[in-house]
Amino acid sequence: MDESTDHTTDDCTTTGSFDDHGIDDGSELIRRTHYRLVADGWDTFEPTERFLDRLADAFTRAYLTATSAYELPPHVAAAIDDARACAEVEFADEPDADLRGTVIPAFYRHAAGFHCAYRD
Repeated sequence: MDESTDHTTDDCTTTGSFDDHGIDDGSELIRRTHYRLVADGWDTFEPTERFLDRLADAFTRAYLTATSAYELPPHVAAAIDDARACAEVEFADEPDADLRGTVIPAFYRHAAGFHCAYRD
């Protein structure tokens, strides 16, 4: 892959990965995701398919709210799907992982990293 098509170069960081969507700081998505999970009754992490689906959904809704969009761009949807898969593997053996301090930030880092790679 040549430099002109490599979207993982230093111009994209996980903190500012979504800046091309008007989200200057990833902490906004982390905070909004946490609030959405808690509002839905999920205040602790569970290493289950159902919880991971809720986590991806909460992140999606946080993104949509933060951007005032009605649907996800395909590359953002792909980044969220891949982040969900990574979180499933990363936390499979950590049922006591801290939701706010560990799981959601890790999910964000995965989503942001994939987004850096996938964005146009």
